[in-house]
Formats: sequence, structure tokens, C-alpha cells
Amino acid sequence: MGDVVALFMENSIDFFAIWLGLSKIGVVSAFINSNLKLEPLAHSINVSKCKSCITNINLLPMFKAAREKNLISDEIHVFLAGTQVDGRHRSLQQDLHLFSEDEPPVIDGLNFRSVLCYIYTSGTTGNPKPAVIKHFRYFWIAMGAGKAFGINKSDVVYITMPMYHSAAGIMGIGSLIAFGSTAVIRKKFSASNFWKDCVKYNVTATQYIGEICRYLLAANPCPEEKQHNVRLMWGNGLRGQIWKEFVGRFGIKKIGELYGSTEGNSNIVNVDNHVGACGFMPIYPHIGSLYPVRLIKVDRATGELERDKNGLCVPCVPGETGEMVGVIKEKDILLKFEGYVSEGDTAKKIYRDVFKHGDKVFASGDILHWDDLGYLYFVDRCGDTFRWKGENVSTTEVEGILQPVMDVEDATVYGVTVGKMEGRAGMAGIVVKDGTDVEKFIADITSRLTENLASYAIPVFIRLCKEVDRTGTFKLKKTDLQKQGYDLVACKGDPIYYWSAAEKSYKPLTDKMQQDIDTGVYDRI
Repeated sequence: MGDVVALFMENSIDFFAIWLGLSKIGVVSAFINSNLKLEPLAHSINVSKCKSCITNINLLPMFKAAREKNLISDEIHVFLAGTQVDGRHRSLQQDLHLFSEDEPPVIDGLNFRSVLCYIYTSGTTGNPKPAVIKHFRYFWIAMGAGKAFGINKSDVVYITMPMYHSAAGIMGIGSLIAFGSTAVIRKKFSASNFWKDCVKYNVTATQYIGEICRYLLAANPCPEEKQHNVRLMWGNGLRGQIWKEFVGRFGIKKIGELYGSTEGNSNIVNVDNHVGACGFMPIYPHIGSLYPVRLIKVDRATGELERDKNGLCVPCVPGETGEMVGVIKEKDILLKFEGYVSEGDTAKKIYRDVFKHGDKVFASGDILHWDDLGYLYFVDRCGDTFRWKGENVSTTEVEGILQPVMDVEDATVYGVTVGKMEGRAGMAGIVVKDGTDVEKFIADITSRLTENLASYAIPVFIRLCKEVDRTGTFKLKKTDLQKQGYDLVACKGDPIYYWSAAEKSYKPLTDKMQQDIDTGVYDRI
């Protein structure tokens, strides 16, 4: 009991069945992002301390490529799931006849507080980290979302989001376990097939992130978008600007917007369809002080907490904006912060002496606005990650790929807003050495980025800076760079390149292309 097996798999029934089976014998499953390559893939596998890895024929080349570069130990055994095999690795499907048909014995010590799985999160600091998900936490999250939005055994839940994340992996698949509902699992989201699938399988509930909503609105109208029986869509990131248009066009009766993090101890939910809000917090001081979720003031430029003369944090009041935190209570199973596999990573996500001396809170790293009625609205992420195309991108991970390049003198990565698109696009500010052949340099970093990073983590913009400012402690200053974004005027003549997803290459940014990107005329980035 307690051994770890990495699951490097795409969405499938196998994914669900395998981790559920492993949990019955006390094995912890590490859910690996199926988009990862080379160093990021090796990091996720190695940090889990797994003994084996289960993958499928489609993803096996990525695993082998990392192993061939000696990034993954040869001691990690590889098994293939699914019917397709390569003749060299053991197939779980072909080995089924070797397994006993008897139910496994009850394992002493395996209980609700045992570790079920690791789900990776960048949080707001550094590389992806395996967050510890125990059996009770999985069940509590699945039950909480279902109860909040009325999911029941008669529902057919359509799952298009990646099952290695908590949204689909817990709240989506968890509805089967908690309520006995039926799931329709799609390998990847498809805007053109979304409503067709909903009609074909009589879907009644499905999940979203902001990008999915935008893709569906951008798709050409089809008859099925009016013929479906979807009554509920729940998730996070449906922006207030398109909320009414989305609900009106597709006839969705219930939108369940929520906010939370995989590893966090507190979540908020918008249960009454209030446009744009991701949750609610009581505005009355005496009730609010008892609530486990609070907002505290931070310096947006530095990310530092604001503290009063007594050294305590300054709580926000209605009408203000601040970082969301969750009060930690070690003896409360729901408010305890389980953290990550690494104790060091766990410690970084805890603030101390917040509301009183000696207390602790979970630091979400996310900035929310609290309106005068008590509704909460997501504003931005702080720290070393940004969100793009539904995935958290670690700036330190991307910087780690860029900095070893021969002609890079300095490099920093940050997220910038792009027109009406969701989240922030990655942008790299790079100082190149004098005499560098820029054309060759751009070609070299293109190869390095595409070989090592998932598509969503490749910087959308490259800015060749004359210099990058640092603080007195030598940390790179990103605030001004973020404000300037990819605006050619604000960047004062620095050459800027944009990523053409269609051509998989960087192109010089012109005034016309900047305008097209700003207005959404060009969105192939």
C-alpha cells in the first residue's frame, strides 16, 4: 500500500477504470498531463516517485523520447493500456487473463483519510507540483459540486475536459461515483461536435471553462444547438461579457460558476446564476469573520501582503479587491490544507499571522473582487503562473527552457492580455547577446520550445529587449513588461514576434497584425 503509479493517458474509460482499480488495492495514481514532453514530462513523473507508468500507444513516443535523453529512470516499468500494443511493452489488456477473478481482500489501514491520487497544479509558484488528494477530499469535492447544482443519477454528464485535471477528473467523473450518473467521455473537446454529441447521447449536464464557451460561441450555428436537453453547464471562467449571449443562444437553464483550486481548502460557488460572479461571501462583519474564505489586501505591483502596525494582514471589505485565502484548521478534515508531496512546496502556500498571531491560511495566489452585495469576481492570478487555453503555465518552466539557449543573455516570461481572449497569453522578454544573428536565433528557440513544451505553454509573443530590469534582490521585474504587453508603441521599438499556430513558427509583429489580434480578426495564436 502507498506505492505510486503514474497515469500518462488521454481521456478514456481505461483512465477511470485503472485509477479506480488501483485505489482498491491502496496504490496512489499520479495523473500526468498528456500534453507534456521531455523535461516537463520527466519532472512530473520523477517528482511523483512512481514505480511504474501506465500509458497508451499514442503517448508512448513522448515517454520514450524523455527516457532516451536519460530524463526518466529505466527502473520505472511501463505498461500499455488499450487494445493497441507495440510488442515490446506489457499490455494490461492482454494480461487480463492472468489476474484473479476473486475480489481483493480488505487492506488494513486503507481508509477515507488515505491518499487516493496526485493531481498536478502549478498553483502560482514554479513547476507543476503533485497535490495530495485523499479519498475523503475526492468524495467531498464531487459531492459538493453535485449537491450545489442538483446532479443526480438520471443525469448524463458529457466530459470533454482533460481527466488529469480536477475539473473533469473529480467533479466530472466523480458524479458517477457520488450520484450514479452516466458519463459520456470524449477524447478531446470539439466545438463542431459538441452539440451533436449532446443530442446523440441525450446529455443533460456538462462542464466548461471560459475558452470552451468562447469556442462554442465562435462556431457556426447548427440545428443541434437548439435540439439538445442540456439543462446544466458548470465550471469556471464564463465571463460576464458573454454570459447572457451564451445562455440565450444555447438555451442553458442553469449555469454553475465556481472557483477553487485542486490543492486548496476552500471553494466558492455561484448557485443563483448571478452574471459574471464565481461565488459569494457574506457581507456582514460578524458572519464574515466566521466564514473560512476571506480576501486580504496585497500590493498588486509586488505581490507582497499588506500588514497593519501589529503585523497582521488587512482584510478586505465589500467593494475592495484582494487575494483569496482559506483559513486552515488542522483538526477540521475539510479545512485542513493537505498540500503537496513536497513539504517545501506546501510551506510556500501558507501565510502565517494573518488575522491573529499564530494562525495560518492557504494562499490561493488569485485576486478576486468583492462587490457590495457579497458576490465575488475573479480578477487575475499573481505569482509565477498564468492561465492560457484552460491550462496553467509555469513561467519558471518556460524560462528554464529558454535560458540555456546559446545567445540568450537574459530571459523572463509573463502573461499578457489579448483582446477578448480568455486568460493571458505567454510572452517572453529576451535580451540577446551582441552580434546575434536574430533570424537564426528565432529559428533555434522555435525548435527548442516546440520540442520541449506543450502547445499551450509556447510563448505567443517574443520581445527582443535591450535590457530587463531587476529588483535590489536581483529578481526580474515583470510588472512594466506586462503592462506594455505586445503593444509596439509601448515597447519603444523593441522587435516583437508572434506565434503562428497554423505555421508553427514566429513571425514579425506589424501594426496591422497587432490590430487584427487586438480585435480578434486573427486568433490563430
